Amino acid sequence: MKHSQARLAHEIRDRIANILRTQAGDPRLADVSINEVRVAPDASYARVYWSALRAPAAAAEAIEKAKPYLRRCLASELHTRRVPELDFRLDETAARAQRVEDVMRELELERARSANAAKDEEDPA
Repeated sequence: MKHSQARLAHEIRDRIANILRTQAGDPRLADVSINEVRVAPDASYARVYWSALRAPAAAAEAIEKAKPYLRRCLASELHTRRVPELDFRLDETAARAQRVEDVMRELELERARSANAAKDEEDPA
């Protein structure tokens, strides 16, 4: 990613997070976090990855409803020729990491059980 793309992505992330925190009136957006923004090379669109602590379905609905408002707010705050189209995507990185962690924990428990079973077979009481 070019320096200008990265700078614009960072700026958009900060601005959207600030707008959601201070200006959005919808309570469904109260616990939405903006995790990452990826801007297209021509800056025509920006993919915004977000997460929510509670009710991601309700938050997704609220974000879709607020998308035009967020873009207008960005237009007034960004100093660019044009504001990219916003494409909001639920960031499932944390959920995937939790699933991997759960699988690893299960494997560790399975190994411990099989090691204990092998030890019990070797040591007849």
